[in-house]
Amino acid sequence: MKIPNGIRDLCENPTAILNQYRDSGVKIIGYTCSYVPEELIISAGLQPYRVTNIGANTSALTPSFVCPFASATLENILKHEDFFSGFIVAHTCDPMWRLYDILKKKLSKPLFLLRVPHNTDNELSLDFFRMELVRLEEFLENNFEAKIDHNTLFSSIELCNENRALLKSIYVLNTGGKYKINAFDRFHLALASMWMPKSEINTQIKSLNFDNGETRGDVRLHLNGTTVYDLVLIKTIEESGGFVASDDLCTGSRYFWSNVEESQDPISALARRYLKRTPCPSHDPLEQRLEYVNFMIEEFKVQGAITFAERFCDPILYDSVHIRNMLAKKDIPTMVIDYENPSQEIGRIKTRVEAFIESISG
Repeated sequence: MKIPNGIRDLCENPTAILNQYRDSGVKIIGYTCSYVPEELIISAGLQPYRVTNIGANTSALTPSFVCPFASATLENILKHEDFFSGFIVAHTCDPMWRLYDILKKKLSKPLFLLRVPHNTDNELSLDFFRMELVRLEEFLENNFEAKIDHNTLFSSIELCNENRALLKSIYVLNTGGKYKINAFDRFHLALASMWMPKSEINTQIKSLNFDNGETRGDVRLHLNGTTVYDLVLIKTIEESGGFVASDDLCTGSRYFWSNVEESQDPISALARRYLKRTPCPSHDPLEQRLEYVNFMIEEFKVQGAITFAERFCDPILYDSVHIRNMLAKKDIPTMVIDYENPSQEIGRIKTRVEAFIESISG
């Protein structure tokens, strides 16, 4: 399979597409988290764009001990504010919540805080999140002269469901121990889906040929963590003798694994899909996350698991202990790699990955 050069270039420099949107008059809404429903943004006639930490240093507005990912994301929002019509920040972990506090003092564009319940496994949380999506709908309508009705919302749900189904269909080609699609290519398609118009990326995915045989049979690995935008990390693993068979990243499988179910009430359907999907490490129930990781390990015949943790990311470090304990019962080795700037630390990361893979392969 050959990923189109345009998608490869976009993943190396995600902000390049912002110029194209501005030149064509497209209004862009920047968002920070996979808990934000892209469907609502699209149904308002706006283009969703997930803001990354790529190309940014940590912000001088945050202390040195805060999550470097949140700090760099803040820096990118402020640096590229002129390209956007507004922003949506999700309250997931505490650093992202505090990011909102800083942005509301620094931004001149409309800003919305989406409050995501940390306990996702009860009806009260679901009712609360539905009301949050109603607030978000009103924010989009009031600030961008949009009218979101059931027809436009159903259409955007169908479009996003198609994108998620396409990404999942590629992902499952590696089930049962197969070596069909390497993660470096898969992640390009998932990340591009967060930045390109959905209809355009869907068309490009449909045009790809996935019948090119199998790659070499390297050690099958599972990636645990939150976000990975820097694909040098993925490439390093696969150049070190690892095959990333599965993951539970919100820039990976958690982004597309489940679809919005059919319903007469699209807002309720969106609330259920986004809140009831496999939770982030910052959310409960932990048991649901462990079940998902266990499913991935078994479905994709994984031999080892690597947790990528941004420095000072307490939810991931806490989460990794439970995953290690669960996988130890299956005799599956695990490793935690923490980092602040992957491009500067890639030598150290590569050495650790190589040693981990060698310990599995013997």
